[in-house]
Amino acid sequence: MNNQGVHRRKFLQMGGTIAAACTIAPSLYGSALLAEPEALIIKEKMRLFSNENPYGPSKKVLESITNQMTRVNRYASFHQYDTNTLRETLAQRYSIDTNQVLLGHGSFEILCMLTRAFGQRKNSIIIPGLTFNVTGRFADKVFDHKCLQVPLDDAMQIDLEATKKAVTKETQLVYFCNPNNPTGRLLPAKTLEDFCKEIASSTCTVAIDEAYIDLVDPAARPDTVELLTEKYNVLIIRTFSKAYGLAGLRVGYALGLPATIERIRSQHYSFGGLINTVGVAAAITAIQHNAYIDIYRKQNNEVRSYVEKALKEFGIPFLPSTTNFLLMRVKDVDRYKTELKTAQISPVPGGWPNYSDWARISIGTQSEMDIFINAVSKMDWLVR
Repeated sequence: MNNQGVHRRKFLQMGGTIAAACTIAPSLYGSALLAEPEALIIKEKMRLFSNENPYGPSKKVLESITNQMTRVNRYASFHQYDTNTLRETLAQRYSIDTNQVLLGHGSFEILCMLTRAFGQRKNSIIIPGLTFNVTGRFADKVFDHKCLQVPLDDAMQIDLEATKKAVTKETQLVYFCNPNNPTGRLLPAKTLEDFCKEIASSTCTVAIDEAYIDLVDPAARPDTVELLTEKYNVLIIRTFSKAYGLAGLRVGYALGLPATIERIRSQHYSFGGLINTVGVAAAITAIQHNAYIDIYRKQNNEVRSYVEKALKEFGIPFLPSTTNFLLMRVKDVDRYKTELKTAQISPVPGGWPNYSDWARISIGTQSEMDIFINAVSKMDWLVR
C-alpha cells in the first residue's frame, strides 16, 4: 500500500485519543454539548450539508420554546415575546434605534428582499463570483437578469480591489458574505472596514452577510456595527440559524441606516414579519443568554481542527476556515458525493461553475466527523 494509505490508517488509530481531547466540560448554558443528541445515532443520513449547529440551542432557549408551545394559536404580537420586542432587544444589544432593525424569515427572506429593493436594473447589484448567492439567483428569476459577479482572487478570497473597480453610478448594492460561504474565508477587518468607508454612500449600500460571524474569534471580527454607528450605509445581515442552533425556527435580521431599512421593508408584504411565535421567544432568550455561543465556538473549533488534521494527513487540499464548514478540493466531486451517500452521509454541495473540483463539508459532532473521516480514508482516488 502507498504511504498515503499508511498515513490514513495511522490517523484513524489516533481518532479515539483526539476525540477524547475534544470533549468540553459540562456548562450551565450548553444543552446537547453535554452529550451528543440521541438523534445523531445514525438512523438516517447525516446532515453535513447545511452548516447547522448539530448540538441544538441552549437549555434556556429550549425552555422558552417549550413554554411557548401553548401559544402557537396566537400571532407573534401583543405579548411578552413579540416581533417588536425582538427588534427592541436587538436594537438595545447593538446600541442603535429600533427603526434600524429589520426582521426576516431567516436571513434568506432578507436576501430575497434585497433583490426587489436594489435589483431592478441590470448590474445594479455586485456579488462575488462564488458565494451564498440567494440575492443574485432571485434577481435572475424576478427581473430576468443576472447580477454583476466579480471573480474571487487567486487565494479564493473575495476580491475587494476588483469590486471597487466594478462599482459604477449604476451600482446600488454591493453584497458579500463574510466569512464567505462556501469558502470559509474571512476578510481582514481593516481591509473590509476601509472598503466600506470608501464605497458605502447615499446611492450605494454595502450589504455584509454575517451568518457565521459568531463562529469567528471576536478579536478577528470587523466592527461592522461601529461603521453603522458612524452613519456609513452598510447593511449587516445576521441569523439565529447557525451558531444559536435555531435553523428550524427561521429567524434572521438586518441592521442598517433607517432609510435603507425602510427601503427594504417596503418590499415586505406581511404585517410584522413572517416569524413565528416560538421563533421570536427563542431568539429573544438566545440574545439574553449569549454565553452559549462561546461554548459552541470552542467545540466547533476543536472538532474542525480534528478534521483539518485528518485532511492534511490524507493529502487533501482545503481552505483555512473560520466557520463550521470546510471547502475541500477533490478529484471527482460526483464520485465523492456518491461514496458519501453510501456511507449514510447526505450529499454535500460542490462542483460550482468555475470551481468544479471543490466541495463543502459541514462540521458536525465528533462522532459524525469520525464517520466522515473514515469514509474519506477509503477514497484513495480522491486527491487530484
